[in-house]
Order: sequence, then C-alpha cells, then structure tokens
Amino acid sequence: MLIARAIFYEYTLEKAMVLVLAGGFLGSGKTTAIVAAARLLMAQGKRIAVITNDQGDQQVDTAFVESLGFTTREVSNGCFCCNYHQLDSHLQSLQEKEQPDYIFAESVGTCTDLIATIAKPLQNFRPELKVIIVIFADADLLASILEGRSTFQEESVRYIYKKQLEEADLLVINKMDLVSDDQLKRMADVFKSEYPRKKILYQSSLRDVDVSSWLKNIEEFNAIGRDSLTIDYEVYGEGESKLAWLDKNITISTNNEDAVFVVQRTIGYIVDQIHSRHIIIGHLKFFIDTDNSSQKVSVTSTTTGRDVKLRLAPSKTVKLLINARVETDPGILEKLVDDVLLKIQSVHRCKVDHGKWSIFKPGFPRPTYRIVG
Repeated sequence: MLIARAIFYEYTLEKAMVLVLAGGFLGSGKTTAIVAAARLLMAQGKRIAVITNDQGDQQVDTAFVESLGFTTREVSNGCFCCNYHQLDSHLQSLQEKEQPDYIFAESVGTCTDLIATIAKPLQNFRPELKVIIVIFADADLLASILEGRSTFQEESVRYIYKKQLEEADLLVINKMDLVSDDQLKRMADVFKSEYPRKKILYQSSLRDVDVSSWLKNIEEFNAIGRDSLTIDYEVYGEGESKLAWLDKNITISTNNEDAVFVVQRTIGYIVDQIHSRHIIIGHLKFFIDTDNSSQKVSVTSTTTGRDVKLRLAPSKTVKLLINARVETDPGILEKLVDDVLLKIQSVHRCKVDHGKWSIFKPGFPRPTYRIVG
C-alpha cells in the first residue's frame, strides 16, 4: 500500500496538475472564461475538469458545463471554504479517476479569503497541486463604479468586492469588449496605482487570443509566498446577507409548439421587473432545456427584456432553471418571480409546473480551515 501511494504521489508530481481557483464577484464572467479556456486546452490534447460551486443546490452553471460534455463535479450548499472536505473529495476523485491536466474550480461569487481558507490548506494537504487564484472583474461594472454611474448599495457588499480584488494571484479585467478605450485606460491607471505589484490582464473571453494569453500566464505562474487577507468576518458575513438567492426549477407546457417563446417572454418579464424596481443584479442566470437542445442565458445590469433571445427549436414543453442573486429581500424577489409566472399563465394560457425551489440568504461564512501564517 505504501509503495502504491508513493508511486501515485510521484506520478502526480510529474503531471503537475494545475488547479485554477476562479473567483470574482457575481456576474464577472467566470464560467464563460472557464469554458473558453477548457475548449482551447482540449484542442491541445489536455484533459480538463470543472468544479462548480454555489450556496444553493440547483446550479445553472453545473447544468450548462455538463451539457457541453466536460468532466464536472459540484460543491453545493455553501462556498468552497465552508465545504473544504467536499472540494477535497472531488479533487481526490479527479486525480485518481480522470487525471486531468487542469482543474477549474469556480467559487461562489460572494466568496473571498481564498488564500487562507483554500490555497494554504491545499498547500499543506495536497502539495502536488499547482494552485493559482484568478480573480475576474467585470470591466463594465468597474467603469460604472469609477464614473459614479453605478455601485453596490451596501458598503458591506463593496467590502467583499474589494477583498476579492486584493487576493488575486492573477487579476483578469474581463468583458473588455463592453467598454471604450478611454474607459480601459482609466481602469489601467487606477489598478496600476492601487496594485502596483499585481499581474493584471485585460480580456474578452470571447476572443481566443485573450484566453490564450490568460492560460500562458497561468502556465508561467509560480506561487512564492502568499499573504492571507486581513479580513473582518462580521462585515464579510453582513455583505453576503444583503443578497437574496433564489433557485427555481419549473416546466412550462403549451398546447401549441410555442413553449420556447413563452419561456423567452418569462425571462424578459423577470429581467424588466427587477430593473423597474432598481434592484441591483449580482447574477441572474437561466438554463433552458428542451428534448432536443439547451441554452444558457446570463443577464447583466444593462440587459433588458427585449435583449433576451432564445435559439431553440419550437417545443410544447420546456424546462427552465432560474438562479437569481440580487441585492434585495428574499420575500421581494420570491413575490416578483411568482407574479411573473402567474402573468405568464394568464396571458399565454400555458401550464406552469413548479419543481424544486429555494429562496434564502447565505449563512454566515465559517471556513473549515483558515491558515493566516
């Protein structure tokens, strides 16, 4: 047994398996970047795995990544740091069964303190892994904050956002295709001043050349002593509690083959209702599934109901999974979604079957390990 373990350990060292901890606030484009990177790496003959993570247990991103055929694991009902052993179990399983070259682990969008609660414990318990913390930030959101057009209403939510940027090994300013050259220059000046020693990339995850540059930086990265964050967990916990999380699984059926159109209108109504109440979106994601195909829709603060377009063949029945993480009270969010579904049934004469659902605020963050030395 000892010989077998020694052989396995030597093998994993030779493999130098890379674990990319992808963090960043809700809606920063982590999943899109991971999928783009995975496709490029697989085209090079690399083996890839993805671990998704959420405070709930019905994840749009898990359904989406699985639909693309990637090897996928899921850590649910809490962040990586509070479910460390579940994450570790997945890492062990992937090492033994799949032997991937790269694992992309996408953390909850309100999670921070990854150095002390994930990177350092892994350094102690799984030294064979090469771990890099990549934090994504939405360029459009950053531009709006710098220009005073938009920001989080609660200071405690802003606190989480700032701490995420602070702990990045590699900071990726994502969605740069959505901002102007002048806005990018202003961002670059600010980040050069605030993080003079941090490696910062400006990227559109829709461009292979940008994603390839990100992967090159991951390959070249070497962790030389990380400093754990100084973090106030009371403020951190308060910030998470300001967000309402809704997961809802429904099936919409129509007499004619127009269920896809009805789902498109449903998503559009939800988007417009959230905007009309000036509720700030962390992330708002939908996974639409028919018998023949599926599609993921991600909504940002600038998306309107008219922007929602589904590219699915007509069908009488469509399954819809909703993940909403927005800055409001859970009761307000639940009523908003339920009112839209009642309207849909009345206007379009369709049947709505309610499956599994949950509405909640995240619990106080209690990491399994926290190594500050």
